[in-house]
Amino acid sequence: MRNYIIKRLIYSIIIAWGILTITFVLLRVGPSSPVDRYILNIAARGQDVDSVKQAIEARYGLNKPITEQYFSYMGNLLQGNWGWSFSASMPVLELIGSHWIYSFQLILLATIFAIILGVGLGMLAAVKQNTKFDYAASIFSFIGISIPGFWLGLMLILVFAVYLGFFKTYYDTNYPIWSLENLKQLILPVMALGIGELAGYVRYTRSAMLDNLHKEFVTTARAKGLPESTVIGKHVLRNAILPLVTIIMFDLGSVVFGGAYLTEIVFGIPGLGQVSFNAIFADDYAVVVAVTLIGTFLVLFINLATDLFYTYLDPRIRYE
Repeated sequence: MRNYIIKRLIYSIIIAWGILTITFVLLRVGPSSPVDRYILNIAARGQDVDSVKQAIEARYGLNKPITEQYFSYMGNLLQGNWGWSFSASMPVLELIGSHWIYSFQLILLATIFAIILGVGLGMLAAVKQNTKFDYAASIFSFIGISIPGFWLGLMLILVFAVYLGFFKTYYDTNYPIWSLENLKQLILPVMALGIGELAGYVRYTRSAMLDNLHKEFVTTARAKGLPESTVIGKHVLRNAILPLVTIIMFDLGSVVFGGAYLTEIVFGIPGLGQVSFNAIFADDYAVVVAVTLIGTFLVLFINLATDLFYTYLDPRIRYE
């Protein structure tokens, strides 16, 4: 197991380096520069645009060949210097350090919401197969999977914030992160981000439970006189949970890289998604690369954690 973990960590570092290199190169070969955002202000003050632009690019090494920029960036990165954010006028690490908590709380709450309700409803739908509840859960799962998260977020704002006035139409950063007021204003974002995942978990849990409900070991457990709750919870769910873990972890990676970013933009939450969105339009190279690298490491860590969790759920699984 130790050798497997070491091997996976080495692979993860290689993959992260490859993604970082590709992102770095693609940003540098573009026609625009981070200093372009200063040009209008410079021109408005009557200064010479070209000379000021050249001075700024020389200060931050943007006028050097791309290979020299790359090796310089990698050297600084290994020393803990992630660069300077032009759009925020601060070090990238400081910018990320002040915004990551907003993304973390959104992803954490949406994941808990989706897993608890999704797995619970899926189990009930399987146990109550071919009943009205089962049909309703199946219809909900198909609708929930089909609705884009950003569209759902806009509809939730329109109905519950604009028309009914239950929530604010914007995210208020004046509330403490884990206060009740802040948790209340996260209800709509959590629903927008979590309902699609919840609907998927209902469908997958129901399917996995039905695959095991009529197997011989379940019949044997019932024949022994075990309570139905024990049969479902200890025997059926335990055998059905392995494919569910794969789906949940895979969805978590997609939420980190996609769903949470769009949700933050729709609701104005100042997390890493909003930061990277603003950085892309400002050609803020360092911020885009840093956020991409963080997302890559999170996905790689989730994949490794999934493989290790398999060995706990099923002792028969061993990695060479």
